[in-house]
Amino acid sequence: SKPSADLTMTELLSSPAPAELDERQVAKAALEAAEEQLRSLCATHAGTFVAVERRGVALSAALADLQDRINEVEPNVANVQQVLEDGNALAELSEKHRVRRRTLLQHSSILELLELPSLMDACVRSNLYEEALSIASFANTLERRHTEKNIVVIRVIKQIRSRQSDLRRHLLFRLKQNVTMPQCLEVVTALRRLNSIDVEGCQDIDKVHDGMDLKLQVDFLEARDAWLESSPRTSTPLAPSEQLLDTIERYRTRVFEIGTQFNAIFRASTGTTGTSSSASLLSMWVTRRVQSFLTMLASSVNQMEDSASLRDALEACVFFATSMGRLGCDFTSMVLEIFEPKLVSLVVSQWKVGVSSLEETLKVCRDSGVASPLTSSSIVSKTSSTSLEQPPRQLLSNPPLARLTNAYLSGFNELRRCLLPSIFVTLRIELKRSLKTGKTALETNQRAVNAPGLRGEATKLREVAENMIIAFENVIEPYLAGAFEVALGDFAAAKELLSKLTEEEDEIEDDDAVQDEEDVAGEDTVDNGSIKDDAEGAEEDNTELDAVNDFETLEKNDTAEKS
Repeated sequence: SKPSADLTMTELLSSPAPAELDERQVAKAALEAAEEQLRSLCATHAGTFVAVERRGVALSAALADLQDRINEVEPNVANVQQVLEDGNALAELSEKHRVRRRTLLQHSSILELLELPSLMDACVRSNLYEEALSIASFANTLERRHTEKNIVVIRVIKQIRSRQSDLRRHLLFRLKQNVTMPQCLEVVTALRRLNSIDVEGCQDIDKVHDGMDLKLQVDFLEARDAWLESSPRTSTPLAPSEQLLDTIERYRTRVFEIGTQFNAIFRASTGTTGTSSSASLLSMWVTRRVQSFLTMLASSVNQMEDSASLRDALEACVFFATSMGRLGCDFTSMVLEIFEPKLVSLVVSQWKVGVSSLEETLKVCRDSGVASPLTSSSIVSKTSSTSLEQPPRQLLSNPPLARLTNAYLSGFNELRRCLLPSIFVTLRIELKRSLKTGKTALETNQRAVNAPGLRGEATKLREVAENMIIAFENVIEPYLAGAFEVALGDFAAAKELLSKLTEEEDEIEDDDAVQDEEDVAGEDTVDNGSIKDDAEGAEEDNTELDAVNDFETLEKNDTAEKS
């Protein structure tokens, strides 16, 4: 029988070979077994095969890159061979090697040299001016010694020069703060040393030094200007008047302190030419500061509302101006020009308020037709007289005129707190103008109440309008003129005006007395006529009474007869 095709090679070899077994089948089975074993080996070692393939590819790429580099370097090899064959090139290489070895031996010194800019920066931040100036001076020494172009030294010197600029800015910033005279002298001395370091190596040293010293004076004044303009921080808010007084005092002390420092530092250490330039520079600075102070003062004075604060500010400004006389800049006359218009406006504003209140009162009473607010039932003593201490009591019968007088007296009281002789003429003109405005208001009111068609208490309003004009002309104008002279301090003129007013009052009182006598006589005549009329009436009454009695008697008799 034939063996099946599914027999393996092992089975074929192990089984006894039949006679009829074909050798071709045996070979075929052996071939299949070998292929199966190969496939299993390939599957087992597949990762190894992949890794070997990748390494082969990478090795091929590396060999290709190496071949390219060799091709690039190959032309230089010939040049190197030619240089090595030349003896001078070898000497140069030897010299360069020697220089590098010597540089390596100076490694610590080079590190110290490279640290100089950062060291100077630290000295500036720590206010160590002497050390910083020493480093700046050492930079000039390096620049003189190393005349050849050494890149390292040149860069170090350049960095030190930039630190010198930082030192100058730091010193000027110190001057912008509140510094005492010794501190100020220390800072200026450091700036002068810095200028001397900067001018080393210049050809015309004297001329350059003078220019730099003048520049230093300008920088000094500009830096101190910044401190002058700075205001201290206060925790509690101040009133405008107190704030102005503090500003004036601060300005006075600081300006005088800056001027003293400038004279002590610059004018005492310079020659004749330098002294004249310093004096002119200080004079220009003081003039500029005074002008800025006057501008600030004008804006602050306009915000004041009472003469007491104005007087305090004026006294502080006058003291400041006279103190500046020691620096050759007494500006007292310029201060008065600022305060005079403000004082006039304070006084005149009181008068304007009084006149406007009078006009408003008259208009309201006229429109409503009521005369009671314009008069008062207060009894004025005939023996009362006007004096400098008290206003005329006749005004109590006219409350609007009394309030007008009080407004004028309030303005005069402002002059008691602050009085400037230069405003006398202006105030007289303003007083005449204001009184004229008040009188015009009264006359306008009189024309309005006399117009036909006025409703309400027309008769009373016309009478009151006429009486107010008479009182204004005869009482208010003379009294206010005298009170104004008293406010200005001219008591003789005030007494003269008051005497005229007293004479007018006496005449008015005499006229009132005569009128009273006439009124009394008229009343007596009226009383006698009324008594006579009463007597005649009584007689007529008696006659009528007797007639009535007689008629009653006749009626009784008739009745008796009938009965």
